[in-house]
Amino acid sequence: MNTCQKIFVAIILSGLAANVFAVTKAVAKTKPVEGTQGYRDEMNRPPEPWKGPPRSGAQVYAYRCAGCHAKTTQGAPMPSDTLQWTMRARQGMKVLMQHTIKGYKQELMPPRGGCENCSDAELKSAVIFFLKQSGMKPEEIGKL
Repeated sequence: MNTCQKIFVAIILSGLAANVFAVTKAVAKTKPVEGTQGYRDEMNRPPEPWKGPPRSGAQVYAYRCAGCHAKTTQGAPMPSDTLQWTMRARQGMKVLMQHTIKGYKQELMPPRGGCENCSDAELKSAVIFFLKQSGMKPEEIGKL
C-alpha cells in the first residue's frame, strides 16, 4: 500500500468512527441505562433478601463459608480441624457469634462471614455445624 492509499483509508476509517460515536451518543441520550452503573453501584447495593426457608448450618457453609474454610490457604480453620475449633469453642458461643456477625481481625473474616442475607439464626447454625464437624458433641455445644 502506498502513502496515498494509506491516507485515503485513514480518512475513511476516521469518518466511520466519528459517525459511530455520534450514533452511540444519540442513542445514549434517548435510551436510559437500566440496572446498575457498574462496580461501584454493585458494591453499594444491599443484598437480595433470602426468600426461602431458613437454611441449615451445612447449607450456609456450602453457600458462603466454604470459600475460605474448605482450604487452609487463608488461615481459616477447616470444619474438621479439631484443635482450632476446640480453642475457639473455649471462648464461648457469644464470642464466636460476635466474630461471625461483626467480622474478625481486620476483615480476614468478613462481617456475617460474607453472607449478608443470612439471618443471625442461620449464622449460629453454621457455627454449630463447624463445631459438630470438629467432633464436639451436642451437649458440649449446648454448654457454650
